[in-house]
Amino acid sequence: MQKFLTILSFFLFQTAIAQQQFPAFSYEKYSTANGLTDNGGYALLQDSRGFLWIGGNNGLNRFDGKFFKQYNSFGKNGLTDISTTSMAEDGDGNIWIGTGNGLNKLDPFTETITHYYEGTGPGKIPYRWCNYVYTDKNKNLWLATEKGIALFNSKTNSFQNFPVKVYGANARINKFISQVFEDSKGRFWLATSFGIKLFDRNTNTYHSFHFGEPRGQQVKENIVISLFEDDKGILWAGTWGGGLLQYDAKKNIFKKVVIQNFLHPAAGAITDIKQVNTGKDLSLLLVINKNLYFLTQENNKHYLWPVHLHPGDKTTGTIVENSFSNVYIDRQQNLWGGSSNGLYKMRPENLAFQNLKVGKDKNLFIFHIIPDIQAPQDIFYLTSKNGWWRYNANSHAINIYPLPLNGNNLLRFINAWCSDGKGYWFSSVKGFGYYDIYNKQLTNLSSLIKEKSGQEATGYIARDSGGKIWATMWRSGLLCYNPVEKKAEVLLADSSKPDNILGSTCSDLQYYKDNIYCCVNYKLYKINPADHSYKIIAPPVFEEQMDEKKIAPDKMLVTKDNRLLFSSNLVIYELRNDSLINIFPATSLGNFFIEKITADRAGNIWVSTSKGFFKTNTSFKSWINVPVAETWISEDFKEINTNSPGEIIFNGKASIGILKDSLMPNDTAPPTVIINRVKYGEKQNYLLSLQPVTIRSSFKDAIEIELAAIDFAGESDNKILYRLEGWDDNWKQLTATTIRYEQLPPGDYIFKTKTVNAGGIESKETVMRFAIIPPFYRTWWFISLAILLVAAIVFIIYRYRLQKALEMEKLRTRIATDLHDDIGATLSSISMYSDVVKQEIKEKLPHLEPVLTKMGENSRDMVNSISDIVWAINPSNDDGSKLIQRMENYARDICAAKNIRLQFEAGKKIKSIQLPLEQRKNIYLVFKEAINNCLKYAAAKNLWVSLLQNNEQIRLEIKDDGIGFDKTEVKSGNGLKNMQARAAEIKGAILVQSSPGNGTIIVLICTL
Repeated sequence: MQKFLTILSFFLFQTAIAQQQFPAFSYEKYSTANGLTDNGGYALLQDSRGFLWIGGNNGLNRFDGKFFKQYNSFGKNGLTDISTTSMAEDGDGNIWIGTGNGLNKLDPFTETITHYYEGTGPGKIPYRWCNYVYTDKNKNLWLATEKGIALFNSKTNSFQNFPVKVYGANARINKFISQVFEDSKGRFWLATSFGIKLFDRNTNTYHSFHFGEPRGQQVKENIVISLFEDDKGILWAGTWGGGLLQYDAKKNIFKKVVIQNFLHPAAGAITDIKQVNTGKDLSLLLVINKNLYFLTQENNKHYLWPVHLHPGDKTTGTIVENSFSNVYIDRQQNLWGGSSNGLYKMRPENLAFQNLKVGKDKNLFIFHIIPDIQAPQDIFYLTSKNGWWRYNANSHAINIYPLPLNGNNLLRFINAWCSDGKGYWFSSVKGFGYYDIYNKQLTNLSSLIKEKSGQEATGYIARDSGGKIWATMWRSGLLCYNPVEKKAEVLLADSSKPDNILGSTCSDLQYYKDNIYCCVNYKLYKINPADHSYKIIAPPVFEEQMDEKKIAPDKMLVTKDNRLLFSSNLVIYELRNDSLINIFPATSLGNFFIEKITADRAGNIWVSTSKGFFKTNTSFKSWINVPVAETWISEDFKEINTNSPGEIIFNGKASIGILKDSLMPNDTAPPTVIINRVKYGEKQNYLLSLQPVTIRSSFKDAIEIELAAIDFAGESDNKILYRLEGWDDNWKQLTATTIRYEQLPPGDYIFKTKTVNAGGIESKETVMRFAIIPPFYRTWWFISLAILLVAAIVFIIYRYRLQKALEMEKLRTRIATDLHDDIGATLSSISMYSDVVKQEIKEKLPHLEPVLTKMGENSRDMVNSISDIVWAINPSNDDGSKLIQRMENYARDICAAKNIRLQFEAGKKIKSIQLPLEQRKNIYLVFKEAINNCLKYAAAKNLWVSLLQNNEQIRLEIKDDGIGFDKTEVKSGNGLKNMQARAAEIKGAILVQSSPGNGTIIVLICTL
């Protein structure tokens, strides 16, 4: 019984040590509910692009931190088998997937899968069951099967097999090569079912490391299933029931590792070995019997400790015991566990953080960490409602610090404090006072608060350069107290003034560069301590209307470089020349709420947000998440302090936290977006941002773009933004895996995308250019051809019309010539013959003389009419100048015969125009008719003719000073009707103006 108790006590003691010495792992679980093909049997690989490949019993998965893509089909476009054994990436970026029925090569840039089945020759593998796929440091691909290891030749697309014996005295055991491993010295090791083999790649020979098997008995130490080399170059091997082996380089042997404590499984299968950072000289992570253990070494002795796991914020499920088969560490140092119950992502707690308990009350909250005035880097006072503690930063000792009895209650409820170099001025829920910490003397000034405000609570406190103390009173304005004169004055509490703060709660108070600043009522007050004058500084105006509660200055911070910063829920400002300048985020509002902002003595800025706790700098361009803040630091934290360079002290619940800044992870920029896939029409391209191709899509097809920002640490805080220049004016946030553009207008496009992390830091932009091909009738060649065709048609029409015009001119010329030569000559002969006959019969037949006279006159008139027609038809007379010349000659000849004075006016414009035959003929005949009427009836002495062009109109006016006529009494004769008819033919109008004794005016107006 005593022995049992001794063992039990030792077990409990060792377990307690393990819990203290090693950080717990928080985990997140992924299963089929998250998009995995199945919940067990995982092979893991992170490729050069950052994707995590997960092989299970029901297919293959690719993970980018947010979304899983499945490859779980058989056949021509699928895998040879959906049960995956192992994976590797070659030098060309291809993913090789080993299965129980063949090998597969997946080209991630085309997503085509090439199959390799058992056989001989190109495209074949030595054996159908692929135990392990591996690429060495030179990116050569190796395949381990039951028949040996085979090297792939990409030029011949074939495998060269190197056989090896992998079973010992007991020929009935399974034969396998479970792992291939190249160490830091270039040696090539194999874990097999019969020992460890060292393969010489120069001679293609093996050297075997195995334990002897007397009398044919199987030795479990020879069944090796895992290999690993630690950061010191020591090689470790895990066996199936034979324990852990370590390579002794001096003796060139593998020896069994002796485990000192009782936690070692007696006959465990060590299926995987990895190394994690726990702050110890050696810390190996072992998967033993499907559970996780730490292996440590102290004084050349080895100890084994169970790994403690607890679910993260996003995980509700629990770890199932005996579930892990292997572990994998990605490039962000996340630990992935493949199991029969799902895929686990595990993270160790921050090794830089140490939690120190204060008191025994679990609900106790430490309000402040007040540095000692004389030893500010070594001694701190921790305040709470249960009293004060004294913390020694050198020894980490925390002891109760007794308070003076007369102020015990006042000091327990401190809200804020400031030092004068001798003691502390403080505000309290119970009042206001001063504490001389070395003489332990308390000066209680709470009566001043009671007198000035009718209550006792004070909030924030500040001390100006003149030694006056400023304190905010609960909804009662500001108190200004002069310790020398012992006088107090209340400010901004006059309800009759518009800017008073009576009834409002101040959110912060600060002295900065000879002024007191106070945040209250969503406003910033700047107060002059000398005369108590003040001004209000408003926050900047945003383009979009914002809730003033979220952008108003709330908390203040004076930085190490003497800048005054203000935080609001969404923005951080800096005070410059009495203006609040937005310094974070630089371009847009952040994706978290800012709760509090403070700084350490090194100048770092620490920000509590709705997305966790961050460390940044005064430029706010580098943000580092403090993982422990999510589970330990209260949202109500008020202060941090430094006890020595590089160490930060946080206040918290029933404890304080010590953070070694030097062990904090370095800031990493958000991941660059990868364009996973682009689909247009029936075509698809993959990983375009890594291997750009030219995309030309039809205007009829939609464009689908699939994006991923690979991150397995801050994936929940990252936002993917995108825009299509010329189409999207503003950046949009990706809410699904794909973006779809329906029937974009033809043209060239530039698609841009980037990620933004929780701190507002942006990644480098990923750019993709593509073109939308227009329909054939909008292409340059079709438009050019159409223009040429139209030009040809126009030219043909022009040539046709020109030919017709020439033919018409020839016809007109021939008609004019025929009329002039034939009909004119005949009519002239008739007129001449009528005169001759008239002379012959004058005395014999006098009654025929009038007939012959009439015949002669008609013949001469007909000759004149034919002359007019011939003139009109002749193309050479189309110029306006020819019309003017004929009209003037006709008028002058006939006016001279009648002794009438003629004034003829013609505009310059009309002389240069080309008149159509119809217009020229009818204008002339109207003119001629009007002249003849004037000579016959007007008895005029003067005649005025004007022919002018005004814009697109021709105006002909014939005016005389004759006897005129009354238009109401004179019936219209043929002459006036003829003129109106001719005007109508050319779409013109005749205007007649006349009265007895006032002459006559005839006007013709027509349009060109």
